[in-house]
Amino acid sequence: MPQPNGKLKLRDLARLTGHTVGTVSKALHGKPGLSLDTRERILKAAKETGYIGNALAGSLRSGTTKTVAIILGDISNPLFSIFAKQLIAGLKDSGYSAILLNTDENSLEEERAIVTALSRNVDGVFICPTQQGSANMQLLKHNEVPFVLIGRHFDDDSFDGVCFDDREGGRLAAEHLLSLGHREILLLTGPDYISSARERKQGFFDAFRALRLSPDPKLIREVDIATDAAVHAVEHAVGEGARFTAVCAFSDYVAWQVIYALNGLGLSVPGDVSVIGFDNIQSDIRLPVPLSTVGCDKRAFGRRAVELLLGRIENPSAPREQVRLKTSLVARGTTAPLG
Repeated sequence: MPQPNGKLKLRDLARLTGHTVGTVSKALHGKPGLSLDTRERILKAAKETGYIGNALAGSLRSGTTKTVAIILGDISNPLFSIFAKQLIAGLKDSGYSAILLNTDENSLEEERAIVTALSRNVDGVFICPTQQGSANMQLLKHNEVPFVLIGRHFDDDSFDGVCFDDREGGRLAAEHLLSLGHREILLLTGPDYISSARERKQGFFDAFRALRLSPDPKLIREVDIATDAAVHAVEHAVGEGARFTAVCAFSDYVAWQVIYALNGLGLSVPGDVSVIGFDNIQSDIRLPVPLSTVGCDKRAFGRRAVELLLGRIENPSAPREQVRLKTSLVARGTTAPLG
């Protein structure tokens, strides 16, 4: 019956049910050609005995593992958790499972994550690239593994990808603060090599230019988006005597740090300082701080990303496609007119 290691084999289940290995395999994989009674008896026996199919053996026969890697920059950021949930749900509908890997926004960790994914013989990869160079993307390309960039893109758009219209989103965030009368706006942005940070900053400047204004260069500050650097940036700005009545943050994750820092300095939001983020995490997670933000349809984001990757797996030679999803302003309780 079971092997010495205690794991029930397909042939054991066949012997137990009195059917051939082929018949049992058909029932377990939902293939046609069996009576309902036969299928139900085999499935019942599998459940009662705790039979677990050998996915590795199946992958050796088919050449696929039905597994996809999701490589993210910072899984402590709720946005990435939301992304992962949407991607996993979409993959599940197509019979795929996923492994989740974290890079801490570090290029070396990203390389290690890619090597891990390749060693697992995944059929494809979703990756939010660190963008500290493109060598890791070339590693994926060289190994001929289908992959889709999520949340960020490279200037030449040579890879499949789905991201927000970040420049438009940055414009909407700054335009909102400007419309409330704010002119001294502290911009906390990510490193320029990250496409979303660079383009959101461009949108921020676009909003000022539309009003024939220029932002104060001393209020444009770069922060590490994967740490609590925004807290220290706000503390330093206030400590230096920088004057600002609003903060435009790279992301909701950064915006929450800003609010924490301001409250710690005895400043209220939005009474003393207005704050706006980016990502609209509260569309999926209910939080006590009603954060003003710029958002995008994350379900559409996940759906399009899954469609792109599965399409690439099915047809490796198809034209590359880059998807930019429309952003929209979500004004809540952390922004107010300049008093």
